[in-house]
Amino acid sequence: MIVATAGHVDHGKTELVRALTGVDTDRLPEEKTRGLSIDLGFAYRPLAGNSPLGFVDVPGHEKFVRNMLAGVGGIDLGLLVVAADDGVMPQTREHFAILDLLGIDQCLVAITKTDRVDADRVRQVRNDVATLLGNAGRADVEVFPVCAPANDGIDALRMALDARGRELPQRTTEGHFRMAIDRSFSLRGIGPVVTGMVLSGGAAIDDELVASGNGRRVRIRGIRALDQASDLARAGERCALNIAGRGVSERSMTRGDWLLHPRMLAPTRRIDVDLRVLESEARALKHWTAVHLHVGAARIAARVAVLEGGSIGAGERGLAQLVLARDACVATGDRFVLRDQSARRTMAGGHVVDPFAPQRGRARSARITALGAMNRQDPGGALHALAACSDAGVPLSPFAVARNLLPAQVTALLASPTLICVGPAGSERVFSTGRWQNLLARIEASIAEFHRARPALPGASPEDIQRLLHLPVERPVIEAASVELVQAGRLGRRGARLNLPAHEMPIDDMDRQLLARAATCLAPASGSPPSLHQAAEALAVDRKVLEAVLKRAVRTGEMASIASNRYVPSAYLAQLARDAEALAAKSTTGGFTVAEYCAATGTGRNFAIDLLEYFDRLGFTRRSDNRRQVLRPAAHLFAAKTHA
Repeated sequence: MIVATAGHVDHGKTELVRALTGVDTDRLPEEKTRGLSIDLGFAYRPLAGNSPLGFVDVPGHEKFVRNMLAGVGGIDLGLLVVAADDGVMPQTREHFAILDLLGIDQCLVAITKTDRVDADRVRQVRNDVATLLGNAGRADVEVFPVCAPANDGIDALRMALDARGRELPQRTTEGHFRMAIDRSFSLRGIGPVVTGMVLSGGAAIDDELVASGNGRRVRIRGIRALDQASDLARAGERCALNIAGRGVSERSMTRGDWLLHPRMLAPTRRIDVDLRVLESEARALKHWTAVHLHVGAARIAARVAVLEGGSIGAGERGLAQLVLARDACVATGDRFVLRDQSARRTMAGGHVVDPFAPQRGRARSARITALGAMNRQDPGGALHALAACSDAGVPLSPFAVARNLLPAQVTALLASPTLICVGPAGSERVFSTGRWQNLLARIEASIAEFHRARPALPGASPEDIQRLLHLPVERPVIEAASVELVQAGRLGRRGARLNLPAHEMPIDDMDRQLLARAATCLAPASGSPPSLHQAAEALAVDRKVLEAVLKRAVRTGEMASIASNRYVPSAYLAQLARDAEALAAKSTTGGFTVAEYCAATGTGRNFAIDLLEYFDRLGFTRRSDNRRQVLRPAAHLFAAKTHA
């Protein structure tokens, strides 16, 4: 369990930690000289049968609240310290408000320096503390009067802390590794060391991580967790990691940076948040107020864009977007604190809803609805709610990164029968079943609209459909929906175009007879199809007459023009595409050469080159050096049969 002190300057926090642990947390020469904590201090105390208790001693002076904030993120319990002679003071209130804003539910109170006052004064301070706690809805917090130098009351406080430590459930290590760095230094013979609180996941010796400040890869050489040598750094532990990597030094990483699993390196400068303004604020928090954002161990200049109403009143909550002056790496649910532009007072705090907020349309009603759906702790509930209100589908990869989900967790979410996932790996979109059926119906309606506007064309291309839908639906989603609609008989396919089954493009009888003869000639049982000139000679017709008929057949989708002088029937083209797909599947490298394709299909090199370059233009294949890889299923791009 990690405990952080909190309270006003000179109220005896460091002396109290020394009495509880035997460790003096003032490590800096200036702290020794001034008798004042300036930066974070750390101490540990063994706990029988459990992990040690860790203490983060924070500075109490108002000038060093930023340092205090760097050390209290992710702790388990706050130890509020109030001196009996001074009583509740400004930093007492501010530090307690910070604990509350950061969602630190467990708290104990120590009333120190009881030897300097009489019993009546101790009772008065207890009453003042009770009022402070009660106003925050924490009337059940235990209070311990102590005198640290005389060891009075220390045993009772120590027993209470030990009991909380034994009762604390071990944090889950689900999710990718994230550690907020609060110190960086170098030790002779060891090398660079960074310390901080592990907020999620776990990492072992020799694991590779990435530093958020410069994006460099680092390797873990050694771990100390809760001041003990360990093979694993886990969520909920304060750890010191000895790291190595090219260009890595104590100066390359600073307080506020993160050590992350590479998957979690997703910098952002716009964060949508659920924000609560402190009741102590004299005025409402207005739109575009300049603030300091404290998240993890970082402090970042930011602006607050209020999303509803133009301001958030004192003691009230609201949705806002934080626009940052520099990159941050945050995740959904991360707690944060906002202080005013002069860094003199704490104003507000809350939690991250969407770390990848949009620049445009941030206050539109549809976006507010989406934020309401996202603002749930349970990832499954959030994904279902978000999919239910999204016409264009939920981008799966950003959702998984924002929620810090492992692949197995994502797979479990998608197993729901009420969710549909479509699109290629890495670009999947998730729909609710209702929204998916609505999209299919809208695609049908858009094609009907296209037929009315351009009846002479065989159908609508994916680009036409995207334009007519008036939705930010990506092409892979259109293709997946088209496959389902064609398989269900709700649409037909003419080459790369889609049509309603009832849409007809008549060709007169004479042209139909010539087209039938040409289809047989241009789809030989073996070898390469003839060129346009060769086909005209074989059919004994004028080349221009044949070309005109073939061009009309291209518009109907019965033929495809793969080069300026090459035409093939669409059904034959679909078979050639399936041959390429099968050849790629058999290859150990997932690709094939022109020569391998010629050998597999019996076609000549010149024709194969024209065909494969056509496949490249369609995005069916991609050439790399002298090999080609298949990018999409053939069924998504090529008709298996012709349509009249």
